[in-house]
Amino acid sequence: MQKPPQPQSFFTGPVVAASLSLLLAFLTLLITHHISRLSPGLDKLIHSYGYWIPGSTGKGPDGSIGSYSGKETLAITVWLGSWLIFHVLWRKQELSLQIWTRIFIISLVAITLGFFHPLSDPIVLFIAGFFGLP
Repeated sequence: MQKPPQPQSFFTGPVVAASLSLLLAFLTLLITHHISRLSPGLDKLIHSYGYWIPGSTGKGPDGSIGSYSGKETLAITVWLGSWLIFHVLWRKQELSLQIWTRIFIISLVAITLGFFHPLSDPIVLFIAGFFGLP
């Protein structure tokens, strides 16, 4: 006599890993954006990570996308790297999606508000002053 098929278990760890990696990439984009605004030297440093992207430097009718290419590169690196690490660590884990959904939405709203300069500039300038940056 055959046994009835067992339902396959669904682990929620990979879902949390994928969505957390997106948040970290978005946070990286936010941080690099604010760092690049502090000084031309920091802007050039961040831009240097994206020189490999066509259009990152150049003149002409299309111009240059500038340091955004470096910001993109760093965000993509954080996204892929963290996704790989968290997926390997949590692939067989059962994590609470109800709790994670709340954390994800609150974090997404907070990071999005970080791009709103009237809210974020006082914080960025305070942190920059703490490190002795202009």
